[in-house]
Amino acid sequence: MAAFQDTREQTEQKVMVHLLSEIDKNPSFTQRHLASELGIALGLMNHYLKRSVTKGWLRASQVSPRRITYFLTPEGFLEKGRMVKDYLARSMTFFRDARSQCTDIFDRCKTNGWHQVALVGEGDLADIARLVALSVGVEVFVMDSKADFKDVQAILVTDVLNPQGVYDALRKKKDLPPIILLPLLHISTRAL
Repeated sequence: MAAFQDTREQTEQKVMVHLLSEIDKNPSFTQRHLASELGIALGLMNHYLKRSVTKGWLRASQVSPRRITYFLTPEGFLEKGRMVKDYLARSMTFFRDARSQCTDIFDRCKTNGWHQVALVGEGDLADIARLVALSVGVEVFVMDSKADFKDVQAILVTDVLNPQGVYDALRKKKDLPPIILLPLLHISTRAL
């Protein structure tokens, strides 16, 4: 698993931060609406709520036979703060690592005379790469792995969801410019 990808615990932590924040803002939410907003199953939402009550982060109050209102406890406020701090620390570490590695890569591109580089993959990593490329004078283009790369001198994989798959797909193509890999993606260069 790549260093920047969320572990199961980190994913649950994101859901919990969102859950606790929503309850803090609107204690009369519906489980169905919040589950839909978070993109998780209703049963999983129910599990998170019950677990939060058990841990003492939430207090439940039955309003009617089919309606429960949840309130954040002081312990819930503290836990939410800790989770947000952890998330921000991980995000900043990722940003610093990505910026540093992109700077090294684009400096190497300039040394090799590569001034037009394709970024394969969109998202936060591609955005960081764009900013770094702009600051060092390398022109970048976000492209799909199926694109024709004849107008670029190098390819940088910036897909964070499936970096290995993107790299493997690129390697199957003929007559490509050099493919550059960021160490933080942990892409294996093994033979196909």
